[in-house]
Amino acid sequence: SYKFGILYCAEGQVTEEDMFSNERGSDGFEKFLNVIGERVLLKGWTKYRAGLDVKDNSTGTHSVYTTYKGFEIMFHVSTLLPYSVHNPQQLERKRHLGNDICVVVFKEGNTPFDPRALVSEFNHVIFLVSPKQQADGKVKYFMELGLKSGVPAFGPELPFPPYFDSGSFFRELLLCKLINGERSAYKAPAFQNKIQRTRGQLLSALETSYNNQK
Repeated sequence: SYKFGILYCAEGQVTEEDMFSNERGSDGFEKFLNVIGERVLLKGWTKYRAGLDVKDNSTGTHSVYTTYKGFEIMFHVSTLLPYSVHNPQQLERKRHLGNDICVVVFKEGNTPFDPRALVSEFNHVIFLVSPKQQADGKVKYFMELGLKSGVPAFGPELPFPPYFDSGSFFRELLLCKLINGERSAYKAPAFQNKIQRTRGQLLSALETSYNNQK
């Protein structure tokens, strides 16, 4: 099972505080969500929940879920998580997306996006998806990637230029790329050190338990 973040970035926004403070997304953002998954009711949800509350709606009433080649995927969608008028940092939203290794930023408009705007030690792969209106009136998605230092490159390779029609090919490629991106991020030094520490702690706990049983 996998969990990925989806952050809505409206025209002109450059800070994570602005992005996390979007109470709702645009129609274009809603269409994008419909392409990559289905909106599900959280209360009573029995499948993979990715840390979301399925009893009391404390993490919102709905989320976006899908499956890909046998893997369950739950998205932490910024605009579907609780919004607080009195908390400009929107810590409840950041608590979830800030712990996701891969985050999709849906960016509208032409304001440049700097991946360093997202301050998190866990976010290692940023997928920047921008809707682009074509001459015929149709919308294509332009996709770019930003990797933290130490994350190896991963497939599938993006076409050049990386424009995609809104459909199953784009959905399949994005989901595959997200999964491979998380797997690749585990090879980064930051994660390798954490994995080694965790293994050491587990071995120490096993040794202590074994010695206590003698």
